Amino acid sequence: MQNASTTPKRLSILLVEDTFSERYYIASLLQSFQPDDIEFEITQCEDGLTALDTCKLHDFDLIISDWRMPNMTGIELCKRLKASNNPAFFLLLTGNDKTEDMVYAMETGADDYITKPFLASVLKVKVLAAVRLIQAKKKILENNQKLEIELNNKQTELEQAATLQQSLLPKEDLSFDNWHVKHFFEPAAELAGDIFQCFKIDEEWIGFYVIDVSGHGARAAMLSFTLAQGLSPQRMDWQLEPEVLMHRLNLLFDDPANLGQFATVILGKINIKTHQVYMSSAGHPMPLIISKNDVQTLSVPSGLPIGIDKNSQYSTGEYQLYPGEQLLLFSDGVYEVNHPQHGMFGLARFKQRCAEAKNLPANKLLKHLTYVLNLWKQNQPQDDMSLLLFTAPET
Repeated sequence: MQNASTTPKRLSILLVEDTFSERYYIASLLQSFQPDDIEFEITQCEDGLTALDTCKLHDFDLIISDWRMPNMTGIELCKRLKASNNPAFFLLLTGNDKTEDMVYAMETGADDYITKPFLASVLKVKVLAAVRLIQAKKKILENNQKLEIELNNKQTELEQAATLQQSLLPKEDLSFDNWHVKHFFEPAAELAGDIFQCFKIDEEWIGFYVIDVSGHGARAAMLSFTLAQGLSPQRMDWQLEPEVLMHRLNLLFDDPANLGQFATVILGKINIKTHQVYMSSAGHPMPLIISKNDVQTLSVPSGLPIGIDKNSQYSTGEYQLYPGEQLLLFSDGVYEVNHPQHGMFGLARFKQRCAEAKNLPANKLLKHLTYVLNLWKQNQPQDDMSLLLFTAPET
């Protein structure tokens, strides 16, 4: 009994010939020179019409057909099969040896032809060449199917990872003792290098961070996820000063493949009773303070992006938010969007758009900004865009 590894591959052949003796002779030849690793399964038909009906019921790898037959010729059979996208290799047998007939046969869709009378050795060479092509095509189709399955699995994994990443972002409409938090997140691909969060530390303090890992895709997303996990209140003591948190995050950063990855980060905490804000930055864009009167850039002490130098030093800045003021944090993907003709949107233009919308409620302010940015980049994904907006209570 043969095991699965030695079982011959099957190759189905349809032999169409109206003369019984010719059909029997060709079938015998086919059986005599089938390869050891391939088993020929031969079906016989006596005319083209019967062959056409048979092809509707069964799939064949190779069709060997005479040209001149009653009811339907081999040429007409070939036309019908090719018109229906039948993938079988079509080998035409013909007594016509004129060049124009051969050209016509190939133009009709025949893959090869043999002129009658033929030597058995010629038929063998032609059939075995066809078999090699058929086997190669099957291998390509098999590999394509495997690749498609693998790609579908990868896409599913990406979608699951993207769902997980989205779950790590703040929930909509957060509020802490009348402090309101709005945010916007638009990844450039399924997985993003941006991630941000805000959370309650205790009855007086809320913590926040915005991380922007260099690059895109799975590698950047995995690193941003690792850093976010490191900053979670369950793992990091947020009673510490922001500069200490940043230093510890920098030590946590790991680039084992030495790809030169790094991350810009801004993190801090807000006293929801006194409106004091403490922040530290690692090469991150400076936040904006939006008031009823103007928009100011907040100068936060900044060290190198994390991942560049384990010995990088960080500092903490202290600020005061007044009633009704807003603190806007964002990644560089917000203002580095490009227009095909007008170039980069730019930080100055972004600040100007914030000033134009400074009197809008928080949710409408973010909608206005993202609308303007998407118009500028013509709704084409470029870089991850993250915005995190805190609004201090009016009283």
